[in-house]
This record gives sequence, structure tokens and C-alpha cells, in this order.
Amino acid sequence: MRPALLFLLVAAAGCTGSQALHLSRADVVGTTWRETCLSPQIATAYVRLDADGHMAWSYDGPDSLLVEDVHTWAVEDGKLLLKWNLGSATSRYPAGPDPAHLVADSSTFCIDALPWIDRLR
Repeated sequence: MRPALLFLLVAAAGCTGSQALHLSRADVVGTTWRETCLSPQIATAYVRLDADGHMAWSYDGPDSLLVEDVHTWAVEDGKLLLKWNLGSATSRYPAGPDPAHLVADSSTFCIDALPWIDRLR
């Protein structure tokens, strides 16, 4: 292989590896997650991201989810935003190296340590 071609391939690989990761709505619609906060006052929640923007939820497990009009989700600027209680409690999850495990970069309710979500389905 020519040295110039090898250099271009290595440079291109380095550039693609440094690009920011982004989520799209298509990446997460219909998926089910477990949201965990280390604070003992915050219960672990299970959520399903429905196509209509509602977030089905439960504290009991992924097989007992309820849909209420007050909990929604969206993808904004390539980050997953979970909005509880008409948006009074939110957490924002950027894409990371593992698409099945996302760590929040902000949260209005889990403030001692940021929450994370793990994809179950």
C-alpha cells in the first residue's frame, strides 16, 4: 500500500472516531429502559418510549407499564430527553459508546449523581 494512501486512511479513521455521537428518534422509539438514580429517595423506573411521544412507566417492572398524559419523551439536539410530570422533572441522555447504556448529562431530580438508563427491549 502506498504511504500516502495509508496516511489518508488513518487520518479518515481518526476523524470519524472523534465525531460526536447523536441519537435519532428512530433509534429509540418503541424501546423499553430502566432508569436508575443512586438517590435513595428516587425509585428505579421502567419506561417505554411510545411513538406518539408518551412515556409509559412503572416502578414495578417493564411488564406493568402505564401510559399517562403527563410523562413524555423527545430527542432534542441528538439527546434523549425524558420528561416526568409535565416536564417538572427531566433527565437528558446523550449517545455514548454503548447504545444500550446511556448516562445523563443533566437531571433536575437526581442531583447527587447523574442517573443512567439501560435498554431492556
